[in-house]
Amino acid sequence: MIAGNNGTQFNPQGNQLGAGSATNWFSVGFGSFKAAPGVWIGMALIHFVIAIVLGVIPLGSIASYILMPVFTAGFMLACQAQFEGKPIGVDMMFAGFKEKFGPLALLGFFWLLGIFLIGVVIAIVVGITIGSAVATNALSGGNIASALFGLGFGTMILLFIVAMIAFIPVAMAISFAPALVIFHNVEPFEALKMSLKASLKNWGAFFLYVILTIILGVLASLPLFLGWLILWPTMIGAMYGAYREIFLVPANTPASM
Repeated sequence: MIAGNNGTQFNPQGNQLGAGSATNWFSVGFGSFKAAPGVWIGMALIHFVIAIVLGVIPLGSIASYILMPVFTAGFMLACQAQFEGKPIGVDMMFAGFKEKFGPLALLGFFWLLGIFLIGVVIAIVVGITIGSAVATNALSGGNIASALFGLGFGTMILLFIVAMIAFIPVAMAISFAPALVIFHNVEPFEALKMSLKASLKNWGAFFLYVILTIILGVLASLPLFLGWLILWPTMIGAMYGAYREIFLVPANTPASM
C-alpha cells in the first residue's frame, strides 16, 4: 500500500466493487456539479469552444487527443479541491499545463496512438470484408456494384462490434491514467496498465456506467444539447468518484484485491 491523502491509502491494484457502484459515481458527480454549478458550466463551455477551435485548425485534432489527459488532470484536481472543501475556479481546468504536463501529454500521445490503431483495425476489417464480397461475387459471375450493395446492414453491425471491441480496452486504459499521474506520480505507461487492470476488475460497474451514460446522453441532447452543460461536469465528477472508490482505501485498511 502507498500513502494517499485525506486519511486514505493508494491501492495500485485497484479495489473490486459491485456493479451498482456506478450509480454512486454519478451521485458523486452530480454533487460536485451542484456545489459549484457556475464554475463547472464555465469550464464546460470553455472546453467545448477549445474542442471546436482545435477541430477546425490544421493538426488541431491531433492536439486535442494529446491535450485530453492534460485537461482531464485539471478537472480531477478541481474535483479533489471540492472534496477537500476548497473553492474552485475556472482556471483550475488548466492546472494540468502547470503540473506534470510532460507525462500527461505523453498519455495523450498513447491515447492518440490507440485511436489510430483502432482505425487501422477497422480499415483492415473493411478491406477484408469488401475484398471477400467482391471476390465471391466475381466467381459467381456478378459485378462489383452488386457485391458492394450486398454488404448491407450486417456489415455495419460487424464494423460496430469490431470498433467497440477495439475501443473498450483503450478507453479503460485512459480512464484513470490522468488521475494516477497527477495524484500519485505514476509513470504514464504504468498508469495506463493500472487503469486497464482496475477497469477490467470492475467491468460490471463500467458496463452499467456506460449504459447510464448513453441513456443520460440521449436525454441531455434533447433540449438543443443544453443538458450536456450539466451532464458533462457530472461525468467528470463521476470518474473522480470512481477513481476514489477503486484506487483509495481508508488508511491502515486492507484493500479489496
